Amino acid sequence: MNTPSLPPTLAERTARLKGLNERLRKNHFGIDSEIQCLLDAFAPWYKFAETQARPRCIGLWGMTGTGKSSLIRALVKEAGLEDHTYWLDAGESNEDYWLTHFISRIEDHQSGKPFIMVVDEFQHARTISEAGHRQPETGQLRKFWDLIDAGRVITWPNYWRENELKDFEARFKRAVKSGIRVRKGRVVAQEEKFHKLVEKHHSHNSTDGPRWGIPEDIWDNLRMLHEPPVPSLTDMENRLSTLNEKGILEWMAELRRTAQRTRVVDASKMLVILLGNLDELYVGEQEPLAELDPDVLRHRHRNIGRAGVQAALTKLFRIEQVGRIGRSHVVFPPIGKATVDTLIRHAVEDLAGRLSASCGRPVIVDDRLVDHLRATSTIAVLGARPVVEAVQNTMPLLLSQALELPGADAADTFSFTMADGIPVVSWRTGNQEQRTELAWQEDTANTKGNSAEWMETAAIHEAGHLLCGVLLCGKKPLQVCARTRDPQTRGFVAWDLRPDRPFLRTQIVPELAVLLGGWAAETVFLGADNISTGSGDDLKKATAFALNMAMNQGMGMDRLHHALHRTSEYGGFHITYHEAEAHARQWIEEAEALALATLQEHRDLFGRCVERLKEKGSLGMKELGALLNSEGATALYLEPEKLEQA
Repeated sequence: MNTPSLPPTLAERTARLKGLNERLRKNHFGIDSEIQCLLDAFAPWYKFAETQARPRCIGLWGMTGTGKSSLIRALVKEAGLEDHTYWLDAGESNEDYWLTHFISRIEDHQSGKPFIMVVDEFQHARTISEAGHRQPETGQLRKFWDLIDAGRVITWPNYWRENELKDFEARFKRAVKSGIRVRKGRVVAQEEKFHKLVEKHHSHNSTDGPRWGIPEDIWDNLRMLHEPPVPSLTDMENRLSTLNEKGILEWMAELRRTAQRTRVVDASKMLVILLGNLDELYVGEQEPLAELDPDVLRHRHRNIGRAGVQAALTKLFRIEQVGRIGRSHVVFPPIGKATVDTLIRHAVEDLAGRLSASCGRPVIVDDRLVDHLRATSTIAVLGARPVVEAVQNTMPLLLSQALELPGADAADTFSFTMADGIPVVSWRTGNQEQRTELAWQEDTANTKGNSAEWMETAAIHEAGHLLCGVLLCGKKPLQVCARTRDPQTRGFVAWDLRPDRPFLRTQIVPELAVLLGGWAAETVFLGADNISTGSGDDLKKATAFALNMAMNQGMGMDRLHHALHRTSEYGGFHITYHEAEAHARQWIEEAEALALATLQEHRDLFGRCVERLKEKGSLGMKELGALLNSEGATALYLEPEKLEQA
């Protein structure tokens, strides 16, 4: 196989780069600066790859579904590098042959030449555990880190294949001494002896015609012992067809010498592109819930940037490995509402054009249907995928139904809209227009928010967290939600990222009061006998936080490091554990009292928050700004645009 070369001259490569930014932006929205950043890192390698002495690495990081993989596929296509690009999935990095097959292809076709290796889902190749400890690395991962650092891999002899070769060679020599003869690769004398001495040990197939001097079952293994490029099975057959028994033995001796040599694969001209999802940077302690507002993620993104990505990488990989990755990082922002709007309109227009061409008539989709698809399919934490899938699944379904309606075969055009939550198609035949309701299957999964009683309890609970956080700790809420699709979650408050500053002892009780705010709100406004289940996670977090402060952070009554449990196998002062528990209990009791008193004092504001949550289900930044700075509340919250300046 002769792999096509890169565009041969600097002028030709420069010409391909011209206007590439604009071409990529046509189908990738909301990432203009990220596209330019990628091209700035890509262009030097593309122009001067042959002069490179070590691999170059570019990292693309961000949330799921923000267009990283799609952008790289478009880039390599526009640059004419599809035949030079190899994709690996780091989710398979524990597999025995994850890198081996890739190295074999490089050795055959790209050794010493420029090419691209794209490693997707790179976060799965982590070498640091969630607990912060070093994880054992597979041989494949160790080889990977050496490859991107040194740009070369040593391929050691394959002893299993070499042993099979030795075994065959010994049996074949014995058969030759017993009188078997080979002409044009086929056994022509003493076939039964050949079968007994050689074939039955190396082949599971019976042969009716003339037997090959080398059983076909071992051709594949023997061809892998050749120097690159590895011959095809047809090449093996063609060569064998020219040999007698002496020629076969000479060929086996040649392969034995080759099999015993180590080889060096030269990947020094390689460009490594790493694609990694760092969702935890954006969702924080929250689960990646479908109801999380896109603009919450965009707002948090402003404080992350390259520094945040670099810090996140040190929690996934050892420090020397982070150094090997380099500093060429492109950080992709989460998809915000404006990008979702552009994306869905582009997807609808593109698919409508293709459907029109397919059915031979214009297919028109109005804004009401587009708005419905956006509202029901946007899941911020999953990026572009749900929106694109909703368009791809819905429009062909509706057109298919429309084409089956009586008289639709004569229609000049099809127009789709929404009316009272139902899709409707209109079509015109001459001067006559018909309008018909269509059917589709939407996600009708029950949510806890369908119950008015549940909604009220959830709104009270989340409003308690909200006000305690704002009033006691000065936290900035970005979203409050009291209705989710997750059966395990009643609601949530998404806070702005905490400023990077030391945590003080005086902040312990207010922070605990925020964690207990939901429980306190139910106690105050529903009564102690009517509080609901669902505070378990809050209580766990509060207890763990208080014990950690007392036992591990030097905030308790002594400066000892306490064991996590009396029966813990780790070192610590077990006999004083009860003192840490006592101090943690004191903080919890103070926090309970503080949360209850705070909510009692601000009953009117609390009531307004609950009513708005019951009405809307979820409140975003602008709605929270208007609510918390309403009459009776004094500058509790900065408007989003002021937050950006703060």
